[in-house]
Amino acid sequence: MSVFINGIGAITPQGCFPSEDFLKEMNVFEHGRMTVVEPQYSDFVTPVTLRRMSKIIKMGLTSALMCLNDAQVKKPDAIITATGLGSVEDTDKFLNNLIDDQESLLNPTPFIQSTHNAVAARIAIETACRDYNMTFVHKNAAFEQAMLDAILKINFGKYKNILVGGTEEITEENYNLKKHVGFWKEDVSNSELLKFNNTRGTIAGEGSVFFNLSNEKSENSYAEVLSTKTWYKLPSSFEDTLENFLTSIDLNTRNIDLVLLGINGNVEEDFVYNSAIEIFKEAAISWYKHLCGEYETSASFALLLAARILKSKYVPEIIKFAQGETPKQMKNILIYQQRFNRNHSFTVLSKC
Repeated sequence: MSVFINGIGAITPQGCFPSEDFLKEMNVFEHGRMTVVEPQYSDFVTPVTLRRMSKIIKMGLTSALMCLNDAQVKKPDAIITATGLGSVEDTDKFLNNLIDDQESLLNPTPFIQSTHNAVAARIAIETACRDYNMTFVHKNAAFEQAMLDAILKINFGKYKNILVGGTEEITEENYNLKKHVGFWKEDVSNSELLKFNNTRGTIAGEGSVFFNLSNEKSENSYAEVLSTKTWYKLPSSFEDTLENFLTSIDLNTRNIDLVLLGINGNVEEDFVYNSAIEIFKEAAISWYKHLCGEYETSASFALLLAARILKSKYVPEIIKFAQGETPKQMKNILIYQQRFNRNHSFTVLSKC
């Protein structure tokens, strides 16, 4: 059964989507940490409700409502979210209160909202969706697992419209913790990330992107999701794994017009993408993590880019990486991302 993307809502370091200004120009962050451009949340959620929400819940709920508005759907049939760390802000707040108050008279709100499924629960409350509700927490493969679950649910025929998304935040404490173990490049702007790709580390990011997936194509459909698959370490060579994946959806490497890679400027990771660049010599090669930063569910930002490209028939100059002129007829886009040569994923989108 076909699966279509009929709506998108996003809050990212490059602004919100849908918006006519999205990616007209690249937002530049100078100090190795990218944060989202937050919308006016009160346009979507009442101020009274917003008072007790942490940043990640605001982002997740608002981007989900933006997505439903874009798809012209009032209530989804199911809600599936993905996150790597959940609400880091509320976790930090609860643990700090635990120490400061010596484990007595603690405010339970930060603890309740620190659970990984808090975003999905909040969306369910706001949309009155009492059906299937699931959150995937599988590090950098979490979003792809959420997508796979949604695709399976639609193929079973029970659900028509599924809201699926990935949400992540970066707090000061979390940033500093990972900085001490060499995760980040300090004082490097996202616009110059590739100039420092011979050193360790990348740029921290965050964001929230939601999609309305449906078995029915609409006038507003962005793209068709042909398949998504993940591996913990590739079962064979990259070329064989890729060929088997594409064959399973009746495609080959010649059918791929654009490849969107998860290159992040880290010398310990980016060499893995050399195999893909070598194989797709005739395809346009693009990248995306200089626009959103590195975070566990950044693949959702890549899916947003791919879907937007297929609908608009335009590839932004700021994502072009190497070789291959942009095809006049953009039909299929392959998204490939991995972390430290362990969790790998392929996703293919096709023009509707």
